[in-house]
Amino acid sequence: MIFHVLSVPIYPTRKEITLCAFTQKVYKFCTEMTKRGHTVFHYGHPDSDVSCTKHFDVVSRETYNKVYGKQSWKEFHDQNVDNKVHKEFNKNASELIRKNKQSENDLVLAFWGFGHAACCNKLKDFIIIEPSIGYDSGFAPFKVFESYAQLHKLQHQLYKNNIPSFGDAVIPPGFYFDDFIYEEQKDNYMLFLGRMVDTKGIILAQEISKILNLPIKFVGPQNMKNSLAKDNPRAEYIHTVSFDERKNFLAKARCLIMPSLYSEPCGWTMIESFISGTPVISTDWGGMSEYNIHRKTGFRCRSLNEFVHAVNQSAQIRPQDCRKHAEDNFAISDIMATYERYFSSVINLKKYQGPNYVLEKCNFIVK
Repeated sequence: MIFHVLSVPIYPTRKEITLCAFTQKVYKFCTEMTKRGHTVFHYGHPDSDVSCTKHFDVVSRETYNKVYGKQSWKEFHDQNVDNKVHKEFNKNASELIRKNKQSENDLVLAFWGFGHAACCNKLKDFIIIEPSIGYDSGFAPFKVFESYAQLHKLQHQLYKNNIPSFGDAVIPPGFYFDDFIYEEQKDNYMLFLGRMVDTKGIILAQEISKILNLPIKFVGPQNMKNSLAKDNPRAEYIHTVSFDERKNFLAKARCLIMPSLYSEPCGWTMIESFISGTPVISTDWGGMSEYNIHRKTGFRCRSLNEFVHAVNQSAQIRPQDCRKHAEDNFAISDIMATYERYFSSVINLKKYQGPNYVLEKCNFIVK
């Protein structure tokens, strides 16, 4: 297959940029699909470091630095798509993709959603796919969602009815298990790992720590605006960490606390926690309601009282069960094989009448 992979304009595609799940998606996809023998063209920042058939620079360092400054990968960048970086990126990418076209079945993958729409709108003769929708929008004729929760959430918004598209699919993210440490012996601290914003439930997490007098590590970009008063003597407030630091925090935590107040499209950190053998204490909606198996890989909660009780009971969750759940559902090789089957089905749909083609005649009868 031929893949034209549009990277995330706000960061170079590099393994160490764990702060941006979208960047990680691009990195893993390019690496794995190249390894599996496909042609992978990567379009992105000149400082990208990713395995692919060929990389193309589509935004200059000069333009990038004017918009984002010389912030490190540890800083959370503005996600506004209406700026000079996105305009330059999309213009150059669309021109290069057209020059690089190999066949009528070339696939253009818009990992940044609407941030890539300006590019894709100039490539109507290509197969356009949003390959991992972890955001609340969509524009491509073919869409892959991170969870059924996210697909159902966006159903009416995208289609104005209750009829799903045959061109859509649900494929969860895949992970390299070697990037993590599996540990059965835990230390006595809760871990919050993610964006330091109110909607991630950081105030609720701190309240749980105070009630239980239990240490908590808040690990994430500390430069983000929020209402969290850093007045908890049992808390550590730690800026974005390296891959090695991240995996150690996950492996040794008593539990990962994910009290997100909004419907998470998936919950990447949750899956990383499962791989590490660490139970997850989460809210009961969004991707967590689908992937966090209540009383098996953690607990799903709907009140402060339930959260406090769940943390107290977290030692009852077996690390082996968390790990097994991850192995059965989120191994990178299995996820890439699922993508290959999906892309093959999309190419076949294209031969007919698009994503909502339904075969009118059937040559067999089910009795």
